[in-house]
Order: sequence, then structure tokens, then C-alpha cells
Amino acid sequence: MGDWQDGYDAGLWGKDGIPYGIDSPCWDDDWEHELRDEGYKTVEEWNEIGRSVKKGEKGKYLPCAKIRVFSEDQTVERKFSDQSEVNPSDNRHFHSFEEAMTWAKNNPGKVITRSATGNGYIEK
Repeated sequence: MGDWQDGYDAGLWGKDGIPYGIDSPCWDDDWEHELRDEGYKTVEEWNEIGRSVKKGEKGKYLPCAKIRVFSEDQTVERKFSDQSEVNPSDNRHFHSFEEAMTWAKNNPGKVITRSATGNGYIEK
């Protein structure tokens, strides 16, 4: 057999005759890994550590990972407290909608609304 047949049999060639990896835009995605190693993170990752992406920031799109990442310079420290900082003795803060609804049903005339911090519900 010829060299191309050996490569095809070994699974290195596609059925269209093009070697795997050559037609893929991700065959050389080292730059994406380098950005992540330099500290670029997704919006969710920044939120988890208490930072928010600044309004209007575009970030960098990583086509192989199919995510958009941002540097620390493109973020600000979050001004709202996390759920863990909520006073647990405050019985008017509810972590779930069901919990808030039960309280509202037992307290006619009281209203609940979404917490400004985005962590649960509060009495309005």
C-alpha cells in the first residue's frame, strides 16, 4: 500500500481525502490557552469571584472554545453583597421563590419582590 492508504487506514485522513486537523480552525489554538493562563475569564467566572464586566466591554471571542473572555482590566469589583453575606436571622429575606410565596400567603397584605442584590427575594 501507498503512504496515503496507510494514513487513511490509521484514521489520519478524512473520507474527503483531507488530513484531519488541516481544515479545522482549532488545529493551532495555543493562543486561546495562553489567554486563559494570563487570567482571562468568562463573565460567569468573574461573577463567581466578586467582579463584574464593565458595560460596553467586548472581550475576546475564543472560536475553538466558543466562549468570550475578559481581562481583569475590563472588570470592576461588584458593589452588591453575595448571598453568603445576607443576615441569616433576617426572616424577611428568602432564598427561594417558594419560601417567599409561602411567607406572603401567611402574611396577607405583605408583598415580596426580587432582592436588589439578585440573591433571592425580600419583603417590599
